[in-house]
Amino acid sequence: MSAFAPEPPFSFWHGRSLRWQMMAAVIAINLGAALVAVVVIIANARRATEIEMNASLSVAERFVAETVERLAGNQDGGNGAASLAQLPLHIGGLRHVRIRIEDAQGNAVDLAPTGDDDGEDGADETPVPGWFAALVSVDGVERDIPVVEGGRVIGHVRLAGEASDEIAEVWNDMSDLALLALVVNIAVLGALYLVLGRLLLPLKTLSAGLYELEEGRFGHRLARPKVRELALIADRFNALGTALNGARDDNARLNEHIIHLQDEERRQIAADLHDELGPCLFGLRANLESVDRLAGRAEPDLARRIGERTGTMAEILDRVQDLNRRLLRKIRPMALGHVPLAAVIADLVADFERHSPGRSFRLSAEGVADRYGDSVDITVYRCIQEAVTNALRHGEARNIAITLRDETAAGRLCLVVEDDGLGVPAGAARGFGLLGIEERVGALGGSWRLVPATPRGTRVEMSVPVRAAPADGANKQPGKRERATTT
Repeated sequence: MSAFAPEPPFSFWHGRSLRWQMMAAVIAINLGAALVAVVVIIANARRATEIEMNASLSVAERFVAETVERLAGNQDGGNGAASLAQLPLHIGGLRHVRIRIEDAQGNAVDLAPTGDDDGEDGADETPVPGWFAALVSVDGVERDIPVVEGGRVIGHVRLAGEASDEIAEVWNDMSDLALLALVVNIAVLGALYLVLGRLLLPLKTLSAGLYELEEGRFGHRLARPKVRELALIADRFNALGTALNGARDDNARLNEHIIHLQDEERRQIAADLHDELGPCLFGLRANLESVDRLAGRAEPDLARRIGERTGTMAEILDRVQDLNRRLLRKIRPMALGHVPLAAVIADLVADFERHSPGRSFRLSAEGVADRYGDSVDITVYRCIQEAVTNALRHGEARNIAITLRDETAAGRLCLVVEDDGLGVPAGAARGFGLLGIEERVGALGGSWRLVPATPRGTRVEMSVPVRAAPADGANKQPGKRERATTT
C-alpha cells in the first residue's frame, strides 16, 4: 500500500478498544440528550415567560387603573400633581412589570419600585449569562394608562413587561438540573467503566488464550466466566484446544510413522544397491581384469586396442562404483545401526575433508550413545550432511564446527553446526534440504532453527527427544570424542 494512500473511514474509531468505543458512545448520547434538553428548556422558558409577562401586565393594568381612579376620586378639587406624586406609593412591588409615571408634558415623575428591583427577591439569585437571557427573552409588551383628574389628563402610567426575574428562575432551575445530570452521568460512566472492565476481562483472557494456541501450546485452557454467553465462548475455546491438541498428536504419530516407513524404504533400497548392484560391479571389474590379462596373449596391435577399451571401461566402472557409494551414503549409510553413531558421523566428516581441501572441520561428541534408533540416527546424520554441504557450497565457509551433545537429564540429543561463511542472505528462501530436515525434526517432536553466527557465518541448532541411556553407560562412547583436522 502506498504511503500516501488515504486511511479507511472511521480508522480512528475502529482502532480503539471496545471499552473506549462504548464509553465514547454513551458520552455522545448524553451530550446529544443534553443539547435536546437545553433546546426544550429554552423553548418552554420562552413560552412560559411570554405567558407570565402577559398575565402580569393584565393584573398590573387593572391594579394601576383602579389605583388611579381611587386617587383621582380622593383628589377631587385638589392639585393633580399631588395625586401623581402619591402613585408610586400605591403601585410598587409588581412582579414582571416595569412602571414609569409621567406628567402631562412627558416628564418622569418617579420610577416605581418593582418586584424585579426588590433586593430580597434577587439577593440570592445567580447572575444570568447574557447569551442565556438573549435566548429566553421575548418581545416586550407595553400598556399606557392615562391619569385623569377633573376631566383632564394630568399624566400617564406606562407599564412594560419585565422578564429578568423569570429568566433568572429558569436559569437557576436549569443550572441545578445540569449539575444534577452531570453528577449522575459521572456516576453512571464510572459504574459503566468498571462493569465493562469486568465484562471485557474474559475477552482479554480469550485473546491471551488464542495467542497461546497460535504459539502451539494447545494444552492451554480458559477458566469458565460467570457470564453465560462468555462461558459458552470459553467452553468452545477449551474444546478447540482439546481438538487441536489431539490433532497435533495424531499428526505427530502419523509423521513419525511416515518417517519410519521412509527410513525403512531407504534402508531397503540401500540394501538392494549394496547387495545386488555391488556384486555386479565387482563381477564386471573381475571380468575386465581377466580380459586385460587375456589381451596380453594377443597380437600387439590387438592387445593395445583391447587395453584401451578395457581402460575406458574401468574408468566408467570406477565412476559407477563411486556413484553407487555416494547414492548409498545419500539414501542411507549402511554403517548406521551397525557402527556407533559417532563413528558414522566421523566418517562423514572425513569424507568432507577429502573432497574439500583447504577447509577446517572440528567434530565434538560428548557422551553420545552408540545408537538412538534409526529415525534419530538418520535425522542427526542428515542434518549434519545438509548443514555442512550448505556451508561449503553457498556460505564459502573456511571453518566448520560440529558439536553433538547428549543431554540425558533433559532427555534430548542436541546438535550445533556453526561456520564462518557468508551467512544466510536476508529474505532468502529455504531449500528443499533444509525443509526436509525441519519436517523430520518436527515429526520426531524436536526443534530446529537457523540463526546467524557470531561474528559471521551461520549456526544450525537441532534438538530431538531421546530415551535415557542405560544406567551402566554400556551404550555410551567412552569419554569425549573430538576430531579436529585441517587439510
